[in-house]
Amino acid sequence: MSSNPALDIIDKRVSLDKEDSDSAFFSALCLKLEYMTKFVTCGILACVADDTDRHRYSHEHKLVRSDSIGDWVQELNLALVGPSAQFFLPTSRDLVNELTERVRAGDWRYSSVMEIKKAAEEVGSRPEIGQQVALRQLFEIGVQIRNRTRGHGATTTEQYSRACSHLDNALSSVAENLRLFRLPWAFLHQNLSGKYRVSTLLGDTSCFEHLKKQNNENFENGVYIHLEKPVRVSLIFSDADLSDVWLPNGNYKNGMFETLSYATNDERRREANKWSLPPGQLPPSETEGDLELEPLGRTSANVPSILPGYVSRPELVKAIKQELLDIERHPILSLTGPGGIGKTTLAIVAIHEISNDRNIPYEVVLWISARDIDLMETGAKPVRSRVISQTDISRVAVELLNPRERTNKGFKANRYFEKCLREGAAGTTLFVLDNFETVQSPADVFTWIDTHVRLPNKVLITTRIRDFRGDFPIEVTGMTETQASLLIDQHSDRLNINYLISQSYKEQLISESDGHPYVIRILLGQVATERRAIAPERIMAGSDRILRALFERTYAALTPGAQQVFLLLSSWRVFVPEVALESVLLRPGRERFNFRETLDQLLRFSLVERLDADEEAQGLVGVPLAASIYGRAKLEASPLKVSVEEDRKLLMEFGPGRGRSAGQQILPRIEKLYRSIANKAQSDHSVFEERRPILEFLAESIPRSFLRLSDLVLEVDKSKQSANRSKDYLRRFIEVASGSEKREAWLSLADRCRSSQDPIGEIHAICEVALLLGTDLDGLVALANRLNNRLRELKGGRFEEASSPEVRVLLNKVIQVMEQHLPNLNATGCSRLAWLYLNVNNVARARDIARAGIERDPDNIHCQRLVTRLNL
Repeated sequence: MSSNPALDIIDKRVSLDKEDSDSAFFSALCLKLEYMTKFVTCGILACVADDTDRHRYSHEHKLVRSDSIGDWVQELNLALVGPSAQFFLPTSRDLVNELTERVRAGDWRYSSVMEIKKAAEEVGSRPEIGQQVALRQLFEIGVQIRNRTRGHGATTTEQYSRACSHLDNALSSVAENLRLFRLPWAFLHQNLSGKYRVSTLLGDTSCFEHLKKQNNENFENGVYIHLEKPVRVSLIFSDADLSDVWLPNGNYKNGMFETLSYATNDERRREANKWSLPPGQLPPSETEGDLELEPLGRTSANVPSILPGYVSRPELVKAIKQELLDIERHPILSLTGPGGIGKTTLAIVAIHEISNDRNIPYEVVLWISARDIDLMETGAKPVRSRVISQTDISRVAVELLNPRERTNKGFKANRYFEKCLREGAAGTTLFVLDNFETVQSPADVFTWIDTHVRLPNKVLITTRIRDFRGDFPIEVTGMTETQASLLIDQHSDRLNINYLISQSYKEQLISESDGHPYVIRILLGQVATERRAIAPERIMAGSDRILRALFERTYAALTPGAQQVFLLLSSWRVFVPEVALESVLLRPGRERFNFRETLDQLLRFSLVERLDADEEAQGLVGVPLAASIYGRAKLEASPLKVSVEEDRKLLMEFGPGRGRSAGQQILPRIEKLYRSIANKAQSDHSVFEERRPILEFLAESIPRSFLRLSDLVLEVDKSKQSANRSKDYLRRFIEVASGSEKREAWLSLADRCRSSQDPIGEIHAICEVALLLGTDLDGLVALANRLNNRLRELKGGRFEEASSPEVRVLLNKVIQVMEQHLPNLNATGCSRLAWLYLNVNNVARARDIARAGIERDPDNIHCQRLVTRLNL
């Protein structure tokens, strides 16, 4: 396979059209020119780093709406030499210089521009260039050719013929020499396991190979360039099979834009959600913090004011204060929890309270906000992040602290901030990083801060993602019932809807919101709008934008396996046993992934809740109301929809349940599954075979269900294979069972062996029961009698194995146990033991034991008959 499929697909189109006619050849070359123009523009824009004014976003926003190739060249030039140029990744500077540097004759770039200039002249255009040219001019001239021919000209066949060779030479030279095309380009597709399928688009993609073996990195599926690390190219679309390459082609309508394959003319509509906000600078967040340090109690700070409507949460505030005042340990404190749960507010309140503490250890508190969305009562509003990178964090710290040395030559903001982390800024310092998960490469930023911070200076971060837990994480969950009730009363007063909020409705709001303060405010806001108490689920179902703000970023950070689990739980909002969920998702034929790690990720991100279950199950898991409604909406357009719906059908066979009332006993729910399968299997035996892997998986986790599986396999089918499976399930339970359960399982196995004509298995099972510790004397005598009777039947049927060495070994073990109880055996017990000796051909000992029985009871008929037989 070629190492450059992204260029090969368009070259194939050109080659085919070349054989048709010169005009078709020229038209195909023009398509290749547009294709390369857009491809280069997308690649260059990917090299523009995120910044607080969203320069790259503004370019992309324009291009998904653009119907003109001229707009693409304009945005390319603006990126290369406009305000965006200062934000290029350091590793991409050579790529930029290659397009902007002016060169003379003798350079391949000069030759390429001259070739396309000649092509333009052949079709009647007159581009002007100097003695020095920049490669980006090639794309500008390309627009002139397009406008002159396909747009407004009436080009003749002869003109096409003369222009073709020049245009072909220019494009071929760019394809062969441009550094951007020689970089590693790949389509990354993350499997459920967390590892990646890497499909080469351009260049040598061996630098991506580690992603095929590791699952500790998370990249959104799509096209990437490797510039020391993978960099997402947002506006180029393909798939894991590289079946085609699509580029934006305008025609923006109703939040969708068109993408076009220049090789096959295939058009596909795609969502423009990522580019739905207006471009340019956004307003600041209401919790951005002051732009200057001001006195705050006994310290200097730029901490925001406490927002109106705050409901006290004393336990959490106390915990945060205790950690902030303790400067002997835990240099990084993290507040974790879902969006809108109150992390930022709690941090603000705690800092305001310790600022007046007589023992406050901090001279300075720096509040640095990375927040990009304010969750307001009217919905989520995008705001300008004050920081999004290490450079921004250092810049803001310098702006706030305004050190004298900032004007010195060679001053480095990053080094200054690192020094502040180590030594403090004008004294012991508390650094607060709000909405930490929205910074660029949060893992790298966390490592950077962790490397440099030293006590007594401390760092407080707030984050939705629990991967950045600090030395001491505090998890912020929903409000207590009392706190949530107070919030509802307070908010209802302000909205003048007290008369609509009954006690039962209040309890419903608290239960369905899980005490989530922002969700409660949204629910009450909708009640105020409609002036009636609406079911919370109905309100949330109509709050698409709000839910997206709460969960979209978190969902995007999930691995594919975690997304599948979340969508499945959202599709059927009940609490289900973890083991049931695992058995359905990991049944044979499904792509494997680490279920435990996946579930832990969902719990860390607060998308899933866990309830304790009975001793045999790990727990029950479910999705809160708001998250489940978001998940159901997400499922509608997800490629996982068919798979999730199939999984849900299987999961529902465990029986109905609703919310936390689903019940916390796992075995009754498994029993429902067995009954469901048994009923269906009566008319279709294949149902059991389809479900059998799930049942076996469940039994591995909850061994007691092997007993039910042993019964079910015989209910469904009486064949020899089923009988053997039934016995095997019993043996697998015995491997982990203990006490009376093991004894009963051995006895059941003995019965199964008898009915399946397996005498050796039966004898072995009976002997094992006899050998179990704790077997009572009467039970031991009864087992000996059962063994003797069974052996008599087998010998009467001339069954040779009845006298085999294996049987004698088993019988001797039982004999040894009974010998230990000989002083306590009655006459009948002695006769049973004597018969065992006789069955192992120890006649002398059998006679002695029988005589001992007669001594204990001269009238015992069993011993009398045995002695008479032995004497004869």
